[in-house]
Amino acid sequence: MQPYHAKLSSFATACLMVGSVFVAPLASAAERTIPELVDAVNGTPDAASREAGKKVKLRNHTKGFCTSGYFAPNPQLHDSLNIPFFNQNPIKVTARFSLGGTNPKLSDKTPGRFMSLKIDGERENLNFVTTNVPMFFASNLEDFYLFQTKSKQGAEGKQWLIDNKPDAKAFFDYLKQLPPSPSFANSQYFGVNSFLFTDKQNNSIAGKWIFEPVAGTQALTQQSLAQLGDDFLKPELLKRIQSQPAKWDLYIQFAEQGDEINNPTVLWPENRSRILVGQVVIDGKRDSDPQVQQCDRSIFNPLLLPKGIAASDDPILNARTAAYVESFIRRQ
Repeated sequence: MQPYHAKLSSFATACLMVGSVFVAPLASAAERTIPELVDAVNGTPDAASREAGKKVKLRNHTKGFCTSGYFAPNPQLHDSLNIPFFNQNPIKVTARFSLGGTNPKLSDKTPGRFMSLKIDGERENLNFVTTNVPMFFASNLEDFYLFQTKSKQGAEGKQWLIDNKPDAKAFFDYLKQLPPSPSFANSQYFGVNSFLFTDKQNNSIAGKWIFEPVAGTQALTQQSLAQLGDDFLKPELLKRIQSQPAKWDLYIQFAEQGDEINNPTVLWPENRSRILVGQVVIDGKRDSDPQVQQCDRSIFNPLLLPKGIAASDDPILNARTAAYVESFIRRQ
């Protein structure tokens, strides 16, 4: 077990990694604690498995890699929104592409794709944690805990979720029809949580992040899948960006009156208005930078926000940073 001073040192490091002072959220009697949520994700329900997990540095999104690029803001954005962060151009980007779960040998033939970004400006920062599924599987911490624990019980646990949790069923139904993409560059990515954006009149407007691949979305056929190994995504993207960058157009999709903004399981209608924020360009040119090489050892904090963007009251969003810090400390 770590001595107390070592735990404090890890705690301080984690706070620096997320770019802010960490304050543990208050939990009511009905809510799960942050350590319980991390245990559910890691599959470490008792002290023995928890200690074993620490030794192997267990984490979610274990299989992944880091690369780099830049963000080019849309010059017309400031006609609509008051977010000074986007006045600079270009802004350096550190990216991590990954699969879900704690299995480092998970096959790339599974459909899930994840993209996390650190966009580091001169004085402020903006982080993203995104997935290729546009909705989440739980709207509150208790349902998150149940999903994680039941899904680790195999077919029986999954069936329980399908029978008893409509949000989990909707998530599984979406995954069932989602084919694997041949490249991280051919996936849409969604921020399932809402944020509040300041307009030119200093009003707050709720919205969600959506990344659209410039190369278009593509799906692997069963025949193509059969010809691939289990580890094609990393070499494909790194080879791709040697000749041409991977690019995504970043949009904000705005809510309208009546849309649920604090529930990440709810999909808003596709006809909701969007605004182009700018373009993410992944070219790998900063991959030798220590910040990029060590990005696996840091935290992508979705609550690290510049002036003009604020978190919504979504309980899933507001638990993320604390959970990431807890997971980070356990890996030290």
